[in-house]
Amino acid sequence: DATVKIAKKFSRLLPLTIINSPKRHVCTQRNLGTKAAKADVFIFSDADNRLPPYFLQGIKYRWESENVDILSPFITPDIQTPQNNTISTTLNLFLDLQMSLKPRFLLESCIIVNKDCFNTIHGFDETVSYSEGTIFLETAIVHNFRAKIIKDPTYSLSFRRLKKYGTAKFISGAVGIQLMDLLGIDQKRIKLNKLYPMLGGSVYDSRYKINKTKIAKFLKNITEILKDF
Repeated sequence: DATVKIAKKFSRLLPLTIINSPKRHVCTQRNLGTKAAKADVFIFSDADNRLPPYFLQGIKYRWESENVDILSPFITPDIQTPQNNTISTTLNLFLDLQMSLKPRFLLESCIIVNKDCFNTIHGFDETVSYSEGTIFLETAIVHNFRAKIIKDPTYSLSFRRLKKYGTAKFISGAVGIQLMDLLGIDQKRIKLNKLYPMLGGSVYDSRYKINKTKIAKFLKNITEILKDF
């Protein structure tokens, strides 16, 4: 992972602080970063996100006008293809819709949160292996904090897991987990970390196998149900 090497190139232009984490886990790394942060608003962004030049200005405007505690922007794919655009549009609409009905899901790749909210809920749960944004959001809602999905500014999301594992595997895994959670299906027997790895740079170290038959069957059943709506 060349994140640190690339970040150091900008150290003469920006007041950067690079912190080495003792543990290779995204929740641990994020929580560690907040301990050194001096601002009242935290922006968590995956290293491979691409932010447009106006992103921070847009976030500042939204933050001041929306009067919420947590924001998460719409995404655009890093590679513009009909398939990628369809996936990103579907994900954006789903996140926006559920946020207005029953907030449960939050895309972890970019989260903006105020310091008071973050400290009150004790940051990200370092014991989980997937969907840390969902647990983060649910805990915040319990404490009466407010969250919103914003349509602009957007950021470019890297579809690296689609490239690494293949589109079918990624969608089956990620969507399968969210649907099982949404429907309250017991997940104890399912190795969630293999469906949705969250090990930082080690995502590139090895390939994971998933039970494609079970996931495919589950998704097929859900698809049939959705046809009635």
